[in-house]
Amino acid sequence: MTQAKFGIGDRVRHVSLGRYGVVVGVDTEYSPAHDANDLSLNPDVRDSPWYRVTMEDDEQGESVDTYLSEAQLDAES
Repeated sequence: MTQAKFGIGDRVRHVSLGRYGVVVGVDTEYSPAHDANDLSLNPDVRDSPWYRVTMEDDEQGESVDTYLSEAQLDAES
């Protein structure tokens, strides 16, 4: 079983967008039940930990729930 790098309540940053958020759920591997887009990804990415993260939408100023792979996140700095 894959060990998750982040836990519920951890503050994280989206690597490419630079947006900050808070982890609200953790899956040890990809779960289409949490992904409205049902991404078709390579097995290596699907088998890594995935996180439900609440982030603020810069355009609307409202909270947005996202589903991101561990590779897309970094610890808040």
